[in-house]
Amino acid sequence: MSYNKIIKYNKKTSKKLGWDPEWLGCTEFNQELIDKIKEFQEEHDLDVDGYLGPATHRRLLLAHEAENEEKTGILIDGETHFFEWDKFKLDLIKPGCYSKRKRTRHPKMIVTHWDVCSSAAACKRVLENRGISTHFVIDNDGTIIQLVDTNNVAWHAGKVNSRTIGIDISTAYYLKYQKKYTSKGLPPKPVLTDSVVHGVKLKPHLGYYPEQIEAYKALISFLCAHYKIPLECPRNDEGKLLTKVHPDAAKARFKGIVNHYNLTRGKIDAIGLKLDEILDELKK
Repeated sequence: MSYNKIIKYNKKTSKKLGWDPEWLGCTEFNQELIDKIKEFQEEHDLDVDGYLGPATHRRLLLAHEAENEEKTGILIDGETHFFEWDKFKLDLIKPGCYSKRKRTRHPKMIVTHWDVCSSAAACKRVLENRGISTHFVIDNDGTIIQLVDTNNVAWHAGKVNSRTIGIDISTAYYLKYQKKYTSKGLPPKPVLTDSVVHGVKLKPHLGYYPEQIEAYKALISFLCAHYKIPLECPRNDEGKLLTKVHPDAAKARFKGIVNHYNLTRGKIDAIGLKLDEILDELKK
């Protein structure tokens, strides 16, 4: 069979048997994937032909399950995709708080929020009461809670919802809520004193636990790789994080990661999250 027929065959078995090119370290159905299949077949004493049929699939499935036994599974279009993080919970928000999509969605921007709540559980309750949603919320201990399948549209950022993924980082923001954390046996939240947004310096406020930042890095790394979203954020003329509205982001024309305040002057979240430094580190 020709190259095109091999590709067609593998696409068909992918849908029928439920495997993904990512299982072999690929992102597309192309010659690289065929070569990876052949390498796998040779390593496991199978017929080396590049066709991922039932026999190859059985061996690949066993290897995939063993490899991902301890990994986190994110729900994307009804299927579980794995990434490296050891604290994860699937806790889907109630229907009516988001829009379901039948066709495959291709988001090109991630919007970061804070929830002004002291925990992820409180964040979910508030969202459901308001009839809105976000895709993920990161709890105080770094646990990532998924509320909405990323192929569905969460209601978190107005007119750009359909082209974005929403991530909330749980923090109560106001200093008066510091005791909520310490009363639960948690360490004090970092206090940020130099935040400036839309040209205005804010009063000191609560920031983010280091565990939350590490979880955020792991999550955006995976999402950007899966959806081919650039590891970029709005920057000023000096190359630093832009802390005001970015016109292209506000119109969903920007490809990358933004804070909510980059979309509208009516928001200040997630100020204090140093996106430029985080992305520069991830690109190394």
